[in-house]
Amino acid sequence: MSHLQRIPFGFGSLLLVLAAMLLTTPVRAALEPARIEAYIATLPAVRELGETLKSEGKQAFLARQIMPRAGEPFDPHHRAVQALQQGEPDYFRQLESTVLAQGFTSATSWANTGDQVVLAYGAVKVSAESPEMLALSQQGKAQRDMLLQTLPPQQREQLRQALTIADALAQVSVADREAVRPYIAELDRLFAQD
Repeated sequence: MSHLQRIPFGFGSLLLVLAAMLLTTPVRAALEPARIEAYIATLPAVRELGETLKSEGKQAFLARQIMPRAGEPFDPHHRAVQALQQGEPDYFRQLESTVLAQGFTSATSWANTGDQVVLAYGAVKVSAESPEMLALSQQGKAQRDMLLQTLPPQQREQLRQALTIADALAQVSVADREAVRPYIAELDRLFAQD
């Protein structure tokens, strides 16, 4: 009799489900300078694309798609790529051409790197400038719910978005924070242009 046959059915099934989850859960590769630099190199062209969308009155479409939502991952690049692919295929092709030219294998791989860089950048900045925001992510659900109930509806939604971002920033690995740290000044300059 094999070892697996001696395990009670419920436990063995649980192990198989957990193993399947581990095998299908995407694992992000650690940020490396080459990926960060390739992402940074795409930003001027991506900004131009954004300006074109804005001049055509389509920035609201994109803003609605990338807005952080409670209970969902904070992945604005990924959401933007999906929104362009589904709603603006010509702009999606332009974006994909831009990111392929910088060595990314697809717009999705660029989006994954972009989300990882932005989260690491945010974690470094918030840790230095607003550590109380990260403290919000450590509060229990009951405390959060009480805090949310004291606010008017519009402020409640803003705080929910801030909590979604704080939760995402609190989960950024130390390795990613350290990988992005040498690029903070350059990213500050690039992001300030928006």
